[in-house]
Amino acid sequence: MSQTMPWWTGTVIYQLIVRSFADGNGDGIGDFKGLASRLPYLRWLGVKTLWLTPTYPSPLRDGGYDITDFKDIHPDLGDLASFHRFLTAAHSQGMRVILDLVLNHTSDLHPWFQRARWAPKGSTERDVYVWSDDPSRYSDAPVLFRHFEASNWEWDPVAEQYYLHRFLSHQPDLNYANPWVQEAMLEVVDFWLERGVDGFRLDAVPFLFEEEGTRCEGLPETHAFLRRLRARVDAMGREVLLLGEAIQPVQEAAPYLAKDELHGAFNFVLTAHLFAAVASGSTRQLGDCLNEAEHAVDGPRWALPLRNHDELWLGDGHLIPDEVIQSIRVGLPQGQGHWLNWGINRRLAPLLNGDPRSNRLLHGLIYSLPGMPCLYYGDELGMGDWPGLRDRDPNRTPMAWTPARNGGFSSAPDPLLVLPPITAPGYDYRVVNVEVQKQLPGSLLNWHRRMLTCRRLLPALAHGSLQLLPCSHPGALVYVRATEAMTVLVAGNVTAAGASFSLDLTAWEGLRTREVMWGCEFPLASREWFVNLSPYGINWWLIGEVDTAVPVS
Repeated sequence: MSQTMPWWTGTVIYQLIVRSFADGNGDGIGDFKGLASRLPYLRWLGVKTLWLTPTYPSPLRDGGYDITDFKDIHPDLGDLASFHRFLTAAHSQGMRVILDLVLNHTSDLHPWFQRARWAPKGSTERDVYVWSDDPSRYSDAPVLFRHFEASNWEWDPVAEQYYLHRFLSHQPDLNYANPWVQEAMLEVVDFWLERGVDGFRLDAVPFLFEEEGTRCEGLPETHAFLRRLRARVDAMGREVLLLGEAIQPVQEAAPYLAKDELHGAFNFVLTAHLFAAVASGSTRQLGDCLNEAEHAVDGPRWALPLRNHDELWLGDGHLIPDEVIQSIRVGLPQGQGHWLNWGINRRLAPLLNGDPRSNRLLHGLIYSLPGMPCLYYGDELGMGDWPGLRDRDPNRTPMAWTPARNGGFSSAPDPLLVLPPITAPGYDYRVVNVEVQKQLPGSLLNWHRRMLTCRRLLPALAHGSLQLLPCSHPGALVYVRATEAMTVLVAGNVTAAGASFSLDLTAWEGLRTREVMWGCEFPLASREWFVNLSPYGINWWLIGEVDTAVPVS
């Protein structure tokens, strides 16, 4: 069965920022040489897919999402040759690599935009972007960066027109109603596929087209272009992952996963419900959200992030129910000054008050749910953030490798570092780093490695069915992942108190049950099967007679 499944089925995605991961030439900025040197660590950890945030030439006013050339590498990070060496090394380690592809916009310094603003009104060159004499057009489209922009339109004194920017004002929107734009972006896809990349994380896919009287999100024309993109990658003759970022409710994001469109999409609604469950100590709405997501699409096609390079997106009531947003606001220690745009601008560990138990719980859940779990670099260590840095930079600080200077990220003098390493109490890089945690059997890092090893050896967690089981405890979530050959039982406690309850395992009456992580025997499955979970505890059990020894050196 697994032989017919695409390579991304159930893969664990590790998101990293190249310029913040490892510096290979001592200039204070991470690069492909440094990243290639750290591939053995990623293989040791057990991740299979690397997602790189944008690595293209850019003025870096928005972390590289403002692009000036889609077919090159930012000189800070190396060049196309160094990228090729990294990609070859990653493939030799058995890892896949997906790139961030920003379809919606460019930098205002991109040659396309510079030509457009100087070209005559109505010309082919001007038509590469969306222009208007009236800044009240598309007034139903919300301003996404509300803390930075008052409008979706910006006046350009050279062009003597307004240009549309659904993101920041220096990121003009491409005009996908122009066939030239569509073909140009498809040629970008061709360029990177010819160099061997394994897929793309498609940034901001809902916003490609505009229409009056709508939110300008997910229009039929957008889906038509995505079908064209899918046909283009299918024509390559190999499996290429198209993973969409659609920050929308499940029912609105699900159409992107039609059989002829994208292969996967991020489930940001589930992310919010996971945090709300921990904040409120209740799993009722989380269970409903899981059922909705499971029935909305065919197969395990949701990508499951906890945190990433952006804020924890909560929205304006359109994406997440107000009750869930309020639970997060009240129950999580986000601190002062950490709300940005539509969410909380914090890394995972500080958002959970530095508690490794809730880190384990949330990751234990996404590692065992259907889809593609996403691990943000440093979250396997419990890395902190640096409040007060510009924009989303608090979440993008250098990876902590050793207790040495700069956390082993770079040998450069401090003023040259791309961002400062974390020195806050409880998160200091001299304590929270890879080298120290590798040596501690009970560390958060070693826990993540063992869980990823267990997941790799349990196919039911990669592509099995999901069945939520009734549970009398309001703070417990219990479900079964199953294939014809294997059944895995998962139970998690989202409260700060212990949870004891019994489960009805009549469907597996008399079968052997063993705890997965350490292989401990439990009583045979029965109608009243007793479970005791520690505060924020989570456990996986194998039901049946299959040997589940998980040797981890």
